[in-house]
Amino acid sequence: MTAPTRPPRPRRPAVVPAGPRLQERARAERSTRRRRRLRHLGQALLVLLPLAALAWVALASTWLAVDRVAVTGTGRLSAEAVVQAAAVEPGTPLARVDTAEVEDRIGALPPVADVTVRRTWPGTLTVEVTERTPAAVVSSGSGVTLVDASGVLFGGEPAQPAGVVRLEVADPGPDDPSTRAALEVHAALPEALGSQVVVVQAPSPSGVRLVLADGREVVWGRPGGTATKAAAVLALLGRPGTVFDVSGEGVVVVT
Repeated sequence: MTAPTRPPRPRRPAVVPAGPRLQERARAERSTRRRRRLRHLGQALLVLLPLAALAWVALASTWLAVDRVAVTGTGRLSAEAVVQAAAVEPGTPLARVDTAEVEDRIGALPPVADVTVRRTWPGTLTVEVTERTPAAVVSSGSGVTLVDASGVLFGGEPAQPAGVVRLEVADPGPDDPSTRAALEVHAALPEALGSQVVVVQAPSPSGVRLVLADGREVVWGRPGGTATKAAAVLALLGRPGTVFDVSGEGVVVVT
């Protein structure tokens, strides 16, 4: 019995060295790829270098630095006080000034109701201040302290300004319910009645009283019902009486 014959192994193709033409083509392709990379790098540098230069000028150099803080809108405050509160060192790159932080610092000044800070190129920091408007005063040891419509105490005066009422509450301030109630009542009064009020008292949030220029008093009670209460008071002012109580719903008491 004869042994089975094995099929012949397939021959591997012979490795033929690349000819001079193929080698030259490979070198040309490598050179082309290098030139293409260098061209892309050059294009990127043409874009990035000017941007880097601009960033350096804006953020690090003194060419676009703060050389002036311009303040507008002040009356009670001085511009110097606002500049001091802003606390921006001259020479600080304008682009690096955090305007929100500057607004917070200036807004902490009691007379400031609102403030906007913006950059004005090339080197000015512009500060626009809106000051609080006095709605009332509270007595203090050396005169009076101004109070705005929200109950914030923000400045002192030697005497009560004309056209501003005196507020009498135990603990004046924006978080005091009696302060808020008194100011809310006074702000809602029609001109015909509000112009006669010289003192607003609030021993409690529901016990607001108005003292008129002629000495008569209006017991108002809690805020609300302004139209009805004011109409009743105005109708009774021409009649005898020193105290007009309109705090009860639908009931007016004159004494």
